[in-house]
Amino acid sequence: MLCVLCVAACTQALDDKAVKVEREKTVQRYDNFLAAASNGKQLASAGGNGVLVTSADGGKTWAREMLPSPSSVVAMSACPDGTFAALDLYRKVWIRDAQAGNWQPRRIEGNFNPLAITCDARNFLWVVGSFSTIVSSSDQGKSWNARPPGPDAILTSMQWVDADHGYIAGEFGTLLATHDGGATWVKQAGLPAELYPYSLAFTDTQHGWVSSLAGTILHTVDGGKTWAPQTNATAAPLYALLHVGAQVFGVGGGGQVLKLEDDQWVTVSNTLQAPVDLVAVAPVESRGLLVAGAAGALQVVNLSVSNSQMSSPVVTQKVQP
Repeated sequence: MLCVLCVAACTQALDDKAVKVEREKTVQRYDNFLAAASNGKQLASAGGNGVLVTSADGGKTWAREMLPSPSSVVAMSACPDGTFAALDLYRKVWIRDAQAGNWQPRRIEGNFNPLAITCDARNFLWVVGSFSTIVSSSDQGKSWNARPPGPDAILTSMQWVDADHGYIAGEFGTLLATHDGGATWVKQAGLPAELYPYSLAFTDTQHGWVSSLAGTILHTVDGGKTWAPQTNATAAPLYALLHVGAQVFGVGGGGQVLKLEDDQWVTVSNTLQAPVDLVAVAPVESRGLLVAGAAGALQVVNLSVSNSQMSSPVVTQKVQP
């Protein structure tokens, strides 16, 4: 009996030590990252339970913060002036300007679920979500301008191509376009009505991509008027799309990181990374991608290494203990 008690005590001590070690890590295995952004000098990622991490050295080390509860960041954006904006599911936007190191909350009025945020060339913030909601702010979230409520459709993704042109995607094949800096939004009729978009990416006003269920990827060459499917051999859903220069990337189910080559989506990184869902991506200058997702997945993908050069994983995770 004494031996059993000794073994139990030792086991408990080891478990307690393991828990302590895990809690002291900057990035923890139970973190659920849902968003990522880069302002050119710093990287940031955030997610469920208010976890938020930043890096000033390209992802080599990270600083950890916890936003006050209840908080759950579902999307992030970086403005041209260096400001970070983190969209909170609890109808808040957390603002961190280029100089200050702290995050300040800004309340979004209205009865809707915010799902996506982006910043335009004028440093205006734009938030979209349920009930076809589109709101914007010219003063870093201190005040908001809202369009009249629309149909009961969830808007899931938004992107600005330049100061005048932007796109919003949503359920029921919703695609909205603006050509006047957001003063008016016009519905495009090209997407299938059954489509539920996860993400969209436009490289210019004519060429764009939308990802959806079961690995579906659609491509337009006429500004969204018509769409055609592209081959995704992995069949993995891509939860986030991003273009870096002329290249287009996607991250998604099973830890997949894909790149568009000759109208087909091919794997960038090898398959040795942890098979967890990646749901967010941000550029690391022109040479890499920050990818983030479930189970503490926070990794930098080196784009300077081609698939043919790989003999070991090019995805690395470096955290400050």
